Amino acid sequence: MRRGLTIAMIGIVLLFCVAIVTVYLSIGSVITTTVENYGSAITQTKVTLRETDFSPTTGEAELLDLTVASPQPYKAQPAFLTPRIKMQIDPQTVNEETIIIKRIEIEAPEITYEITKSGDNLRVIRTHIKEAMTVEAQDLYPTDRPGPPKKFIIDDLYITNAVVIVQAEDLVGKKATAVLDNLHLENLGRKENGLYPAALIEKIYGPLLQATTLAALSTDLNLSDQALNILRGASDETEEVIDRIRNLLEK
Repeated sequence: MRRGLTIAMIGIVLLFCVAIVTVYLSIGSVITTTVENYGSAITQTKVTLRETDFSPTTGEAELLDLTVASPQPYKAQPAFLTPRIKMQIDPQTVNEETIIIKRIEIEAPEITYEITKSGDNLRVIRTHIKEAMTVEAQDLYPTDRPGPPKKFIIDDLYITNAVVIVQAEDLVGKKATAVLDNLHLENLGRKENGLYPAALIEKIYGPLLQATTLAALSTDLNLSDQALNILRGASDETEEVIDRIRNLLEK
């Protein structure tokens, strides 16, 4: 269940990427405000960041205490939190059309996957990301920002020591926790020569959501019929997820 990366990625790629474009990365407080404002707009839920440190000379950045709230009407709060995110940006690309992020490390993220009879918090967030992608595709950019946003490429993204908490109304024991193996994603946006923020997030959110679903199915607690219906009906699952669900239903 520790597929803590689902929202982790959203928090990082989506939020920080937009921050880089909106202001010239030099003032931590400005970056923090930008991440919170744009992150909240794209995810349509509250995003907070305690502090940001950035060196325009080396391209090193550090985001502290990033949280993404669950959307209404879900009660599990926050959906995602991580104490520290480290980034290595290619400083020579900051003023280019496409910014290259050499490395992202998301340390010890905690994700809460809340399943109800009508859906789950993580897939609602994904719906909001897709809506943001539609806005990008239509060139409907914020009026306070001249022109389209930058594109981004992420060479390597690591998620370490992640924890996932599954919470469901009819889950025996109400909650289950699982640890996620360390994850490495690479060359995000490379083939496309860069992706806009929302499109980049969607690129990684699908695999992350699949991983979280697998984590939920790996717990030793029994899910209710309603929760299984939601997992079974997910349109983004891999064959591995489908096989896990089939095996669970056959028990």
